[in-house]
Amino acid sequence: AVGRREVELWEFCLQPGDAYVSEADPDGWSEQVYVVEGHLTIRFSDPGATQQIGAGEFFMFPSNQPHRYCNDADVPLRFVRNVAL
Repeated sequence: AVGRREVELWEFCLQPGDAYVSEADPDGWSEQVYVVEGHLTIRFSDPGATQQIGAGEFFMFPSNQPHRYCNDADVPLRFVRNVAL
C-alpha cells in the first residue's frame, strides 16, 4: 500500500500581546511547532490546558481541538508551524 500525507508549513511572527486562533482540525491531523526566538504559549480548549515552549524547543500535538498561539512575553516571538494532514 502506498501511504500519502500532505503537510502545511508556516512561519509566524507575533509581537508581545498578540495571539493567533486556530480552529479544530479533523481527527487524525497533528501540528508540530518549533520556536526560533521568544517564548510561545499554546492554550487549548480544555480549561487551563496550556503548553509553554521556549526558543530551540519543539512540541507536537493532535490538533483536533481549538487552540490559540499566544505571545505573553515582552519580546517578539518567531516560530514555525507544521500541520500534517
